[in-house]
Parts: sequence; structure tokens; C-alpha cells
Amino acid sequence: MAIKSAPTGKATIEEAIDIAVAAVNRGDMGKGKAALNWVLEQDPDNTTAWLWLACCMTDDDAKQACYKHVSLITSRY
Repeated sequence: MAIKSAPTGKATIEEAIDIAVAAVNRGDMGKGKAALNWVLEQDPDNTTAWLWLACCMTDDDAKQACYKHVSLITSRY
């Protein structure tokens, strides 16, 4: 399920990433994923969000998919 508004009412992508990183670091992968998915809805090319999303994934294929997104994004530059 996608988040329709910014996590905890925060309006910026940077703040949402901060929320996600804090959640992941304390082991709250669900909140981390939700915040990162919101970021990626706003900015699909956000490599920081893709890398942190990989940290939330338990499935190796899902992790690899996140890393592939990063590789594709960075190869454009």
C-alpha cells in the first residue's frame, strides 16, 4: 500500500529519508519501507532511497532489484 502523504506530515524528501534511515537503524523495516516508497513516488531516481530500500529487503532478488535501479540511474550520468 502506498503512502499518500509524506511520512509523519514531513513535507520534504530529505526529511522523509531521515525518517526512513532512523526507522531502519532501529529495526522498524515497515516504517522505513513506507517512507522510502513515498520518497520514490516523489523522486523515482533517488539513489539514496533505493539503497536504503535494499537494506529493508529480506529477499535477495528484491535487494538486487534495488541495486539494479541504482546502477541504471547512475549509468545515465
